Amino acid sequence: GHLDSYQSGANQLRKAFSSGLSSGNANAAFYCAGHGTHFSTISAETDLPSLLLQIDYYLRLLEIYKSEMAKKFFLCYRETVSTLIDRGQSTGIEAKLSYGDASDPGIGNKLLEVFYFHQVFRNYWLGYSERCHHYVQKCFDISKPGHFFIYVIKFYHGL
Repeated sequence: GHLDSYQSGANQLRKAFSSGLSSGNANAAFYCAGHGTHFSTISAETDLPSLLLQIDYYLRLLEIYKSEMAKKFFLCYRETVSTLIDRGQSTGIEAKLSYGDASDPGIGNKLLEVFYFHQVFRNYWLGYSERCHHYVQKCFDISKPGHFFIYVIKFYHGL
């Protein structure tokens, strides 16, 4: 179906993560891991408990590699997956990406776009349509036309 390319991409990006780490290029490895996690999340390529374990693995590695920016992205994905599993009741962790972290003017809008995207995604699947639409508008306000997130956000906005 329509999600096959995302599911295939997620698998290839996990392979690229392993390749990047084994060749000593941690930045490229975590870049691939982040996109693979995104593709897995939106396409249901991996069951959520397995995806949560995978994200936790990345977060442990990020402690070793001291990549705070990548860690922020993965914390956002982790919170989304945890929320979808059990609303974070037993799968949540203390570390989370806050609006304050995401809106730091020194890092640009990319992290804030991801933060808003995940708010849209979570709130849609939890059935909070007003909150979902609120974050859709926030995302529209800062995102550039043609950006991938905008197309996914438009999809959720139209539902």
